[in-house]
Amino acid sequence: MDFTADHIGFVVAAYGLSLAVLGGLVARILIRDRMLRAEAAQLSTRSRGPQR
Repeated sequence: MDFTADHIGFVVAAYGLSLAVLGGLVARILIRDRMLRAEAAQLSTRSRGPQR
């Protein structure tokens, strides 16, 4: 990559935006995974009924 080109700002901005979007998607996946695991654990304990 030629860092002396006139359009280097656009290239760096495009890479930065892509990185931000991908980071957001990964964060969303991890947060949703945590929420679904908690919900599954709650449903699992609820379906067992009272413990004796």
